[in-house]
Amino acid sequence: MWDALFDPAVLAAVMPGCEKLELVDGSYVGEIKVKVGPIQGKFSGKVDLSDLVEPKSYKMVVDGRGAQGFVKATATIELASEGTGTKIHYDSDAQVGGKIASVGQRLVETSAKAIVKQSLEGLAENIKIRAAAYRAHAAAPPTVEAAAKSADAVEPAVPPPSSDAPAVEYKQADAGKLAGAVAKEVTKTLAPILLIAAALAVVIYLIVR
Repeated sequence: MWDALFDPAVLAAVMPGCEKLELVDGSYVGEIKVKVGPIQGKFSGKVDLSDLVEPKSYKMVVDGRGAQGFVKATATIELASEGTGTKIHYDSDAQVGGKIASVGQRLVETSAKAIVKQSLEGLAENIKIRAAAYRAHAAAPPTVEAAAKSADAVEPAVPPPSSDAPAVEYKQADAGKLAGAVAKEVTKTLAPILLIAAALAVVIYLIVR
C-alpha cells in the first residue's frame, strides 16, 4: 500500500488528464490537462514530499503553472488500518490564480472534489491490480537467465527495485467520466439556488402583474 502511493505509474494512471509523471531527484514532475467550466489548459507542475512517517503519513506540496493560471496546494495524508483494508484521510489547502480562478470559487471547489473522488477511487482499484501483479510475479518460478545469474554471482546482487518489477497494466482515469461528475456536482450544488431564484421570480411576477 505505502509503496503504491509513491509509484509514478500508479499516480499517473489515476489522475484524470495526466499526460506525464516522472520521479526526478526526489520530486514528481509532470504535465496534466485540466478543465474547469469553460477554462481548459495544460499545466506543468512539481510535487514535493516531506514529513514521511512510514507507513502512517506524509505531506505534499504542489506547484502547477500554465497559460490558464497557477495552482499551489499543500496536503497532509494519513493512513489508518481499517479491518483488512486501509483508510486514507487527507486535509488540503489550495490557492488558484489566473484565468482558471475566473470561473468562481464554487466551480473550482466542485471540480477539485470531483477530481479527488475519481482519483481516490482509481487509486484503490489500481493498488489492488498492482498487489495482484506483484504476488503473481513473486510466485512465478525464476527464469533460466535469472537462475544462471544467481549461480554465477559471487555475492548476492541487489538489483534496483524497478529492475525486477512486474509489468502492470493499470486502469487509466477517464476524463469524460470526470467531466460528467463535475457537471453532476455543479447541478447538485446550484439546484437549491436555482429553485430559490425561480420562487423569487414567481413572487415578483405575482406582485407586479
